[in-house]
Formats: sequence, structure tokens, C-alpha cells
Amino acid sequence: MQCKSFFVFCVLLFIAFRLFAIELKLGNEVVEESETFSGDYLFAGKFLRFQGEAHDLFLFSETIEFSGTAKLAIIAAAQRIAIAGTVGNGVKAAAQSITLKNNITGTNFLAAEKITFEPESNTQGATFVAARKVEVKGPITGDVYAAAGEVSIQNEIHGNVNVHTGQLKISEQGKIVGDLIYHSDHELRKNEVARVTGTITFKRNEEEGSYDIFSDSDSDGVAWFSLFFKLSFAVLGFLLLLFPITRIFEKPVTPKEILTHSLWGLIPVFVYPTAIVTSFILVITIPLAIALILGFVPLLFVTKVIGITLIGGGIASALKITSNSRFLFFLIGVLLYSILSFIPFFGFFLMVFVSAVGCGLLLMGLFPKQVYIPRQG
Repeated sequence: MQCKSFFVFCVLLFIAFRLFAIELKLGNEVVEESETFSGDYLFAGKFLRFQGEAHDLFLFSETIEFSGTAKLAIIAAAQRIAIAGTVGNGVKAAAQSITLKNNITGTNFLAAEKITFEPESNTQGATFVAARKVEVKGPITGDVYAAAGEVSIQNEIHGNVNVHTGQLKISEQGKIVGDLIYHSDHELRKNEVARVTGTITFKRNEEEGSYDIFSDSDSDGVAWFSLFFKLSFAVLGFLLLLFPITRIFEKPVTPKEILTHSLWGLIPVFVYPTAIVTSFILVITIPLAIALILGFVPLLFVTKVIGITLIGGGIASALKITSNSRFLFFLIGVLLYSILSFIPFFGFFLMVFVSAVGCGLLLMGLFPKQVYIPRQG
């Protein structure tokens, strides 16, 4: 688990500090891209049909059709995502429906109502999925971790499989060359058990359909609450930036400077909860512990706003946006933060990273000889 957590944190750092070579495209209608880009590619618009080549691709749209080449990773959020090209370092995506074809190498993080690995797909690497329905029609080489209402395996998986589901099916063409651990409402039939070469561990779900995490009755309420929370944070963040002192954020920072802030900021991020626990243990300092708890939410809010604004400024500088508006920087940062927070396993680590950036700036400001002055773009 520590290894996986470290990997996710490294992914976040990778996303944040690879933005110095991004090609930005904005589109309201259908955009077809067939060029070869020497760096990364970022798209925000209605419909993208990408047939070209780039290093990392950051795609945010209603519909994404990818049939090109990603030398590294694809990070995407949309209503519908179809990956039919070659991906060199995994797909990290959230959508209503995700379809995967062709060759995909690397670790994948996928969240959708329906996820389909088509027969033409060839996935090599660990795969983490969360969905209502998962269909594995193409071969997978690597461990699979799934949480879904229904999982259907119709091809070979060469790796260990860990599934939390309402129903697991292994068809005649399906096979698991590895160990299987599954939590389900029903046990596999004898002929399905014979299609697993390794050991099988079964645990029955306590509640019927407890892992149908995308049920209609719950998903709407969760989505509206999440949207309300993010809008409230954005509004309060804009209000905080009205204070004149926040003008210091109008000078973009470099990726190296953001990384420096985050490393400094990790000190209070980890020390703060330790101080709370220690204050309770010492008994005499319980009032201090209560004060720390009460101050946690406003401090987290302030550091997140600062961190998001600094990262947004760094992205604006990388994209050669000439404006020095701290409000624009915050808008860029909060949009990226909101989208990436929907990616499975990313939310907590993303919050820690952003808060660490804000904490780092505040901490460095406490030392007069080391007061940070952002560089000019």
C-alpha cells in the first residue's frame, strides 16, 4: 500500500511539473488534430478527435476520440472517451463511458459508469477501475483492481485480480492466470472456478448491491453535493483574493519554485496532526489541541487557495499567457484541481500536494532572510 501511495504522489508531481512544454488548444466545436507535437498537449473544448502524436496529453472535453500516439500518459475527463491509439504510460481518465482499444502500456486509473476493454485492446500494466459495469473483452497483462456493480471477464488476464462487485462473470473465453480475490453477492459457478489458475478467495458482500457505487439513487446526490462544494470553494477563494496582500501572487512562479514550496510545506502538513495528538496526550495542553482542531479547516482553506493560485500562475506562465491576474491564475488552478480530484486515488494526495505548496509559501515567509519573491514571467 505504501508503494502504491508513493506512486500516486509521484504521478501528481509528474503532472504538475511537466507543464513547461505544453501545446494548448481551445475549441467550441469539433477539433481534429493530426500534427506531431514535440512536447505535451492540452485540450479544453467540446469535441476532440486526436490522430497525431505528443508526449503527455491532458484532455478535458465532452467527447474524446483518440487514435494517435501518446508517448507517455493520457489524462482525460469527459462524458465519453474512446482510446483507440497507442499509449506508452497508461490512461488516467474519468468519464460516463470509457472504451479502450489498441496497445496501452503502463498503470491505468479509470472511473466511469461503463468501462469496456474491446477485443482489439492489449493492456499491459496494473489497472485500477471503478464503474457500474466493466467488460474485459481484450487481454490484460498485469494486476487488476476493480470496484463495480458488475464485472465480466471475456478474455485472458495474466495477473492477480482483486474485485469488489455485485456480480462477477467469467465467460468461456475468459481466464485468469493468477490469483483471484473477490467480494461479491454470489459465488462463481464450478465451470467459472476452473478458469482461474491460481488460488481463489471469496467473501460475500454484507449488503446486496453494496458495491454498485454508481447507482442512480445515490450518484445524483453525490454529484450535486460535490458540485456545490467545489463552487463554494471557488467563490470563497475569489473573495479571499480580494485582499490587497494577495497581489504578491500576480507574479508567475516556475515549476522548480513550486516544487521547493511543496517540499517546505510538507513539514507543517505532517507536523500539524502530530501536534494535535501530542497536545491531547500531554493533557495540560488540551486547549491548544482544541485550538489546532478549530483552526484546521480555515488553515486548510487558505493554504489550498494559495497553492492553487501559485500552480495556476505556473501553468499560465508555461502556456505563455501574458495576463498577471491572480484571479485568472486561481481560475486556471481550480479548474485543473477540480477535474483531477475526480480521478480515483488522486483526491487525497492532490489535496496534500496543493496544501503543501501553500504551506511552503507561508513557512518561508516567516524567515526574513529567506522571504520568497516570485520571479518575473
